[in-house]
Amino acid sequence: MDIKSGEMKRAISLRFSAVALMAVSCAALCQSAYALPQYDPHDPIDLNFGVLEALERVERACICHEGDGETDRRRTLRLLNDLDWRRDRAGNYAMLGDWAKKGIGGGQRGLQFACAKLFHLAGVLYGYPEYVATGRSIEARLLAEGPETAFRDAASLPPPVRRYYELMAESHEDLNNEIRPGGRGGSPFWNGNALVFIYPPAFDFKRVAGAVRYRFDVLDDRHVVHNFTSAEPTASLKPVWQRIPVGFTTVECTALAADGGEIGVAGRRTFWRNTPFDPAQYAPAKRSYGEACALALDYLFRWPDLKYLEEHGEPDVSKETNFTSYPSKMLSAVIHVMLRVAESFPDRRERALRIARIAAAYLLRNRAPDSSPLAGFTPTYASKGQRADDFGGQHMLIYPAQAGSAFLALHAATKDGELLAAARKIAQTYLRLQDKDGTWYLKMNEKDGSPVSGNRLVPTGVIAFLEEIYAVTGDAEYRAAGDRAFAFIDRGPLADWNWEGQFEDITPSSKKYQNLTKHNACETAIYLVKRFPGDRRRIAQARDILRYAEDQFVMWRSPCRSDGTGSWTPEYPFCSWRTPAVVEQYDCYSPIDASAAKLIRTYLALYAAEGKALDLAKAQALGDSTVNNQDASGRIRTYWIPEAGDDDPLAGAIRLPFGGDWYNCMAADAIALDQLNHLKKKTNL
Repeated sequence: MDIKSGEMKRAISLRFSAVALMAVSCAALCQSAYALPQYDPHDPIDLNFGVLEALERVERACICHEGDGETDRRRTLRLLNDLDWRRDRAGNYAMLGDWAKKGIGGGQRGLQFACAKLFHLAGVLYGYPEYVATGRSIEARLLAEGPETAFRDAASLPPPVRRYYELMAESHEDLNNEIRPGGRGGSPFWNGNALVFIYPPAFDFKRVAGAVRYRFDVLDDRHVVHNFTSAEPTASLKPVWQRIPVGFTTVECTALAADGGEIGVAGRRTFWRNTPFDPAQYAPAKRSYGEACALALDYLFRWPDLKYLEEHGEPDVSKETNFTSYPSKMLSAVIHVMLRVAESFPDRRERALRIARIAAAYLLRNRAPDSSPLAGFTPTYASKGQRADDFGGQHMLIYPAQAGSAFLALHAATKDGELLAAARKIAQTYLRLQDKDGTWYLKMNEKDGSPVSGNRLVPTGVIAFLEEIYAVTGDAEYRAAGDRAFAFIDRGPLADWNWEGQFEDITPSSKKYQNLTKHNACETAIYLVKRFPGDRRRIAQARDILRYAEDQFVMWRSPCRSDGTGSWTPEYPFCSWRTPAVVEQYDCYSPIDASAAKLIRTYLALYAAEGKALDLAKAQALGDSTVNNQDASGRIRTYWIPEAGDDDPLAGAIRLPFGGDWYNCMAADAIALDQLNHLKKKTNL
């Protein structure tokens, strides 16, 4: 290596030895203000020096939340520009070099990783998506060649930076997991209608007569082809997955004869290779979880529809909104929220309990009569709003259990015996209607108890209710019925992975895997870790569910290119989503606040079971996003899309859903934020 200045250059090199570079404390790193010095872009030592100096500065700004000055920005961008034109055809950086072996582990390859991280984090910090993409591409290529090479002593990094890189290493490892790949051990292919993937997918490509091997050609969004061969056409994309950048991806599986010749196409599939988790890209919460929870409860207490309910003893059905159309769902949420308000705000306790009693009284007055096959079941539908008129006279068997749970909670607070009796009546009807397979029809007609369709209930909510009433009464028949219902889940969706979306405003699916959701799947995961603590098999099942939920429904970034192109165009444009977010179901592929709340609770359940920092980080990222989607009034929007007044080019241009926000969804947000708040207090995170 040509070193012009001899001893001076060696001194600079020694200055950045591992000992000198990493002896700085976290506090000093996060508070220091030195800027990237001038460097000679043609000098290898200066270029190496500049990469590490800039990386440390960007790390502090991104991860320690230290402000970054305009001078640092200009110098860092100049360095990135200098590096970018020094890339060779293999994507390596020339002049990054050998001197690093003297004090920085990893040598040339370690410096390549440093460059990848610098491009990635600087791109995030300064808003240059092309640099983020460059950094990801370099890192993916290096990881495909082998495990990451340390470029510094990890123990000497500032704790926030070290935790970040540990999280990313854990995330890279986790992203190699396949989720219930079809064709193995009799597992069916569940992802035929999937649009996006974070984890490596496998597809139902068919065997071709005479084929001995299959070649997979994976065309990524940058028009680069990645290929591998396998003995099976149903192999997952794991061999090349880490090298595929975010974007539209097309895989074609070609059948090969013994001589290597092509004899047919086994299958072809196009999808969006979705963005994996990266906490450096997400804005921190603008207020604490505790403050956000209190604001949400306050807003729910001031919900406009509650005044009419309080004064008239019933919802204002003339409005035909979601609040008035789905009484069991909404008024059960009202009861739970009012109990939380009564506990959290002593000065509001009297009114909150009064509203809770009024909501319960309405549900009790409108129960199915004792002469009905569905005796005691509270109504699923009322008024003519939303789609309630389409389903009049029907009961969706999810919702009487929700009402029964609310009755039990209000009974615990008031000791009103009528509420316990009403909950028992609901439970007894469930027991009477339970079929031999352990579950129930999803929807039944109140008049004669006939099924509306052949769809079977995924009974997570009923199981939870039966467990609650067992705890209150001690009657073993309730737990036994819950265990039979769980046996259905064990034989059903836990085996065939048909986590069917079951919502009161959606027509039930006519085919398996047509409308998947993560709601009943996540409820199952939470049940597994709580009911079977320490059971490795059950926890592994819960982990598999959590990966599925993240793979199909969590959007760490909008599934479109940074310029808004490449997106599908459903009713709510993908490029407009306020991420991180979670979509609800295939038939409502839009980011919903309660969906984020459900994932928060699931990540926290797995964190409690296994203590993995990655689960907690993901829960916090979604919690921060929930807070950042909250107005100063306390309102948390249901649909995480631009609204009038937002700093977004689409603000006001997208039609908001009819019916407005959903009360039960914001109630779910408050519960999730409360969980995060308690955990933060307990662990001082």
